[in-house]
Amino acid sequence: MSTATVQATAFEAEFDRFAKLTADTAPAWLRTMRHEAFEQFRAQGIPGPKHEEWLYTNLTPLARTALPLAPRPGEVPTSLAAHRFTLGVETGPRLVFLNGRFEPTLSSTSGLPDGVVLIHGAALRDEEHAELRKELGTVADTSVHPFAALNTAFLNDGFVLRVPAGVVVDEPVQTLFLHTPTGQPVAVHPRILVVAEENSQVTFVERYGINCIGALAGGTCFTNAVTEYVLGQSARVKAVRIQHEGTSTYHVGLTAVRQARDSHFDAVTLSLGGAIDRNEFSIDIDGEGAECNLAGLYVLNRNEHVDNHTVVRHNVPHGRSSQLFKGVLAGKSHGAFTGRVIVAKHAQKTIAEQANHTLLLSDGAVAETRPQLEIYADDVQCTHGATIGRLDEEALYYLRARAIDPGTARNMLVHAFASEVTEAAGSPQLVEGLERLIASRLERPSEDPDGTTSAFRGESPA
Repeated sequence: MSTATVQATAFEAEFDRFAKLTADTAPAWLRTMRHEAFEQFRAQGIPGPKHEEWLYTNLTPLARTALPLAPRPGEVPTSLAAHRFTLGVETGPRLVFLNGRFEPTLSSTSGLPDGVVLIHGAALRDEEHAELRKELGTVADTSVHPFAALNTAFLNDGFVLRVPAGVVVDEPVQTLFLHTPTGQPVAVHPRILVVAEENSQVTFVERYGINCIGALAGGTCFTNAVTEYVLGQSARVKAVRIQHEGTSTYHVGLTAVRQARDSHFDAVTLSLGGAIDRNEFSIDIDGEGAECNLAGLYVLNRNEHVDNHTVVRHNVPHGRSSQLFKGVLAGKSHGAFTGRVIVAKHAQKTIAEQANHTLLLSDGAVAETRPQLEIYADDVQCTHGATIGRLDEEALYYLRARAIDPGTARNMLVHAFASEVTEAAGSPQLVEGLERLIASRLERPSEDPDGTTSAFRGESPA
């Protein structure tokens, strides 16, 4: 029996238990959605090593582990003071989830303009939100994304953000998905839907796991997250996504976006390590004049693995997209990037750019890059490029000659390398918060499995 079959069987047993447990509380439309999605997952299975879209990510360790849903925390840890989890934004709306379940004592909807809807998943079942939930599942294609199908099968909590036409949300809307130690392998399936109507504007932050609460200290967690964005005409959305769950985490995240005419979607993703971290973007530019900008940074050490996989589809003329992903790899880490741009036959005047640049801070680190252009139109401007290398020795020498110690010099150059991505967050508060996270990652002492000291500290690479 293949590992994919073993895991599918394990998920099937858990789904049966979940379906029975929620049979009396879930409305008919939700039960139907769940069962149809699980059949799609069963048909696709866990991607194996021969699956082209998963070429750089080996899911064998995940497939060997039974992963029941994470239990509800017995009590909210007192260490979870809300201010500890903001990115320099101390006020404004915030939804917090513990082990995949909404936690009202840590959440707030203050600062939202009139008409904005921000509700967690249970409230979506109410009939007053029937129109809004029609958008759920219309962007993430469960027929080609097996983990999106699995997420939908276990759909229970999460939240929906709807910004009405013409409304500008001044403060970032933050959501936090946090884990408390469970002592055993568990799974969570966060689900988010963001609907930005015509001429609306919003900045949205989603953050997964904070190691200062000892997340996952007692066991492995599989986070299977799906976020859907629906952008109306001339809507502007800035999305910031941070994964920082710990070295025992398996994280698969899909961000699916549908853009109407003249809309703008800007995304910044920050990956700070994990056993397996897979970030997927699926973008459909369906309106002329729409623009999409994706920026990503991954900072890895030890045996950590990150795979960034993007697909941007230019389905109409006069669209524009850019992708910039940067990696900083130390220890025996593995960073991968696959960026695919598809330009339809009638999508003339498309402008698409993509680039992937990686710094290797040790001999044991591995970087793989695969930029792809699939162009069927003949009047376009499309470019791609990739570089892999080490820090500039002349720049290091320049800093050392000015009495700057090796670790500080190295981290200064890494910060300069990363700043092009972090600055894409736009807001000075968010940029500063991202830079603090990167600084804590670079400066935290650690040891690789073979006993060598982290190359982030500036010592000689292993």
